[in-house]
Amino acid sequence: MKKNGFTLIETLIYLALFAIIMTGVLTSVYSVSETSSRNQAQAMVLEEGTFLVGKIDWALSGAREIDQPASVGNTLLLTRFDGSTVTIEATGTDMLLTRDSGSPQVLNNTNVSVENLTFTHIEATGDGINPESLEASFTVSTRTQGGLPLSQNFSTIKYLRK
Repeated sequence: MKKNGFTLIETLIYLALFAIIMTGVLTSVYSVSETSSRNQAQAMVLEEGTFLVGKIDWALSGAREIDQPASVGNTLLLTRFDGSTVTIEATGTDMLLTRDSGSPQVLNNTNVSVENLTFTHIEATGDGINPESLEASFTVSTRTQGGLPLSQNFSTIKYLRK
């Protein structure tokens, strides 16, 4: 008499193979998900940093005079050709822009933090070779959905027209 079915050892082998395959599949799915989260966070940091550099360039493109910093500082105060003033500074983890005596506007979104904002004012040498310029640098940071930190440094230099 022939019996159809699996022996206990065959069943255990099939269960072990199934467990190994499922472990590989779950590991792959987690890896793809984490990579997607990291790529999304990187794109957000790059977009925010580029936007903030653009705002600093906008403020400096119409600058007639830099009032602050005299050399190095974390606050930029400048007078524009139209007579208005613009202030860019870091408060906590936000970059703020204030026009004239208006209320400060937060430039970055709430998902990122701005750190190490530094403005370096370089005076003209007077020989016509090195004009007056301002360098701005800062770091934009965030966390992925998995909680991993992600940051990128940004900087720009702008030569002022007088």
